[in-house]
Amino acid sequence: MKEVVLFLALGWIATAASAQTGVKLNVVLHDVQHLTINPDQSAVTLAYHTLDDYQNGVESVQNRHLSVFSTSSYEVKVKLANQAFVRLDGEQVNAFPVPPIRVKARAVNAHVSKKMEGNPLSTREEVLIASDSPTFDALFDVSYHGPGANELINYVEKNKSVTFTNDVLYSIETK
Repeated sequence: MKEVVLFLALGWIATAASAQTGVKLNVVLHDVQHLTINPDQSAVTLAYHTLDDYQNGVESVQNRHLSVFSTSSYEVKVKLANQAFVRLDGEQVNAFPVPPIRVKARAVNAHVSKKMEGNPLSTREEVLIASDSPTFDALFDVSYHGPGANELINYVEKNKSVTFTNDVLYSIETK
């Protein structure tokens, strides 16, 4: 019995001799969204070479073109920077109105479930990809489809290639 009392007394003295203090640990989580265009694909070319190209249109598929990281639901939007495509060499016809070039995204990651639209490009932002959930490693192929039906034939010059250009702008927003 004396041993038990002695043991309890020593335990109480040891507890009384030590001190504790604390610190509040806060974890602050911010919403983060990041959109990246594959740096090897900073220019996309739609080249018309044949009768079939002018009649049916041409397509350029850019594999793993867009990479998305988002801690919340999101929308990736696309638009053209300018009202018209501008001729690079500046001769004769300097610009032409925006033809119905369509852009469509396809998820590369099998586990990524997203709504993807095929929209004609314009200077007004259009939703290209929409997701109701966060994603940390989503990759998307993007296809650019130029018009057929001889829509661009009036801008061709005899014995010469002509290049017109515009900028395609992508943005990501919380949904």
